[in-house]
Amino acid sequence: MRVLHPGWDPRRRVRDRRRRPWFLLVVTVAVILVAGIAVGLSLLRMTPETPPNRPAFPPEAFTTPPPAPTPPPAPQPEFDQGGPQVHAPTMPTAAARVAGAGDDTRACDIDDLSLVNHGWERATGTSWTSVTATNMKDQPCVLGAWPQVRIVQGRPLALTFQQVSKDADGQPAAPQRLLLEPGRGASIVLWWRGYGAASDDTTPQRFFMRFGSGDWREIPLPPDLTTPFDLVDGGQVELYPWLPTVPAG
Repeated sequence: MRVLHPGWDPRRRVRDRRRRPWFLLVVTVAVILVAGIAVGLSLLRMTPETPPNRPAFPPEAFTTPPPAPTPPPAPQPEFDQGGPQVHAPTMPTAAARVAGAGDDTRACDIDDLSLVNHGWERATGTSWTSVTATNMKDQPCVLGAWPQVRIVQGRPLALTFQQVSKDADGQPAAPQRLLLEPGRGASIVLWWRGYGAASDDTTPQRFFMRFGSGDWREIPLPPDLTTPFDLVDGGQVELYPWLPTVPAG
């Protein structure tokens, strides 16, 4: 056979048979790699492009919604500013007397009276002041019910006024109907526990009083006292009854 086929070698055929499985394996792997690359490129072409400098997901997708805007504060309601007193500050010439049971004299209107603030005391941690009312009319009137009081410091302070039945010395004193003849007067005391440095000592204060549903009238404070009421919102003031006493002198 070597004569008929000089290039034929049986050992070479065996070697060729041994190499074919490795060759097929290499070809198969190459085909798989090419197919994988082709599939990856096709998927990349199908993905939408992201605009430059913009993330795939906007930041707002990962944040909570902004809080609702805070409404503006409601305007403070207006309050009755009241007015000045009709009469100039005048002290009485004598004290009132207790009205009789059958006395039908009309009740005093606030514009019948001159109201004067005096008698401040703040030295002991508790504070008090008084108001004296003088009948300025030509006819008598009866003073009896507790008045309404308002202390304004830019706005009315939110205070509680407690009506008590005692006098300035702390002794029991029931409210009475007092007959104020012309020129005569009666006094009332306001007492409270002072708040000292916790109170506003810069904003000027104003002091008002009224009877029933009548008009508010301003009681002038002493010129040297701009913030005499050492009170804050929530404070309590004791209101004593009208008594037939007037300052001496």
